[in-house]
Amino acid sequence: MTKWEYRTVTVETEEAKTFIDSLNILGGEGWELVSTFTIENIASRFLVSGTETSGIVAVLKRPKE
Repeated sequence: MTKWEYRTVTVETEEAKTFIDSLNILGGEGWELVSTFTIENIASRFLVSGTETSGIVAVLKRPKE
């Protein structure tokens, strides 16, 4: 049975190019992107309607050696 190790990468929304560069580097190291989700700015929910995305989190995995 394959055992996995996991890693997360978090970046602010304005750093999209850095995010892509990081994913390409990690892909070269054998990491596979499993999922992404956004970080919502909670304070904005009380000040204006809707939410504001303040960052992106990527979840990655690779076989454990």
